[in-house]
Amino acid sequence: QIGLTEIASVNATIDSGELGEINSNVTAQIAINPDSELITVTRAGGVLIAVSAPIGGMVAGKSAVIQMDGWTYEDMTISARAAMHINWPRSGGGRRRAINPDQAAESAKQLQERVAKLRDLFDEARAYQKQRAIPEAQQPFDLRLEGMQEVIDGTIPIVVRVDKLGDIQAAVAFAVEQNVRIIILGGYDAPLCAELLKKQNVPVIVSAVYRLPQRPNDPYDHAYTLPKRLLDAGIKFCISDTDRSESWNTRNLPFDAGTAVAFGLPDDEALKAVTLYPAQIMNVADRVGSLEPGKDATLIITSGSPLDTRTQILGAYIQGRPVDLSNKQTRLYEKYSQKYLQLKKQSLK
Repeated sequence: QIGLTEIASVNATIDSGELGEINSNVTAQIAINPDSELITVTRAGGVLIAVSAPIGGMVAGKSAVIQMDGWTYEDMTISARAAMHINWPRSGGGRRRAINPDQAAESAKQLQERVAKLRDLFDEARAYQKQRAIPEAQQPFDLRLEGMQEVIDGTIPIVVRVDKLGDIQAAVAFAVEQNVRIIILGGYDAPLCAELLKKQNVPVIVSAVYRLPQRPNDPYDHAYTLPKRLLDAGIKFCISDTDRSESWNTRNLPFDAGTAVAFGLPDDEALKAVTLYPAQIMNVADRVGSLEPGKDATLIITSGSPLDTRTQILGAYIQGRPVDLSNKQTRLYEKYSQKYLQLKKQSLK
């Protein structure tokens, strides 16, 4: 939610979600705050492009691919409507909480009801589209159903947040049923259904490498090895930092990829997983994601591997423009460096 959230404890600085279950008319792009302090901190960490997505409800709205420089949200936007984000109804209990048979039955019932509600939305959107195409029908304009048109047309994919095997299979089956493109966000159990994902050409956005095991009997490094296991299974994937405070810790994305390297992912694949692969998955690889003639000159200059915590970001360019790497944290560093320098001089006197 970079650009949508500033201070989590101050409601006036949060514009990442709307009330209600169905928010297909919401677009994150117009709510981006170009003056966010988090944007300057993030680009100083070497992250120059991000997908900023709304949250809340079952259908959260449309995300935007933005670059970390610009006077207005229009200046920052690479793709205004990148994908529709859906919070898939979860099955079963929590990560470590056992549930009894009655609770399991009630949970399954609620899951079916919510999926049915989602299915009704797609049916209504298609019926609305047909009626709008008939002038004499005089179909009233509906913002929520209008917002679904790019999804049912196949113009943009849906990003579905799921981790469990059963939920992944159900979400993919729903996308096939509705004939829409789908991207899995999370994908903790994705390697367990590799054949399904490959057959349906479903990419996975790893929500974070720094995650806790989801089940008590999982290896401690199950999340750390997920990118390598996705690669070995032949599943298209990229690495994000979604589960590590979506705004404040986006700057640590390179280190998620670096940890994946420490747990088996080849260096070149890890670098692609935070550059080229996400650009391909979000359909902006014609402009960004790699350094090629005709693409935006968006790049960083570093003192070493960008995936190494010891590396310094020496320079950054967005669309060929050099960008200022100073930010709130560097200003505080300079301020208090002067303070302690002055105190040292006073003590010497």
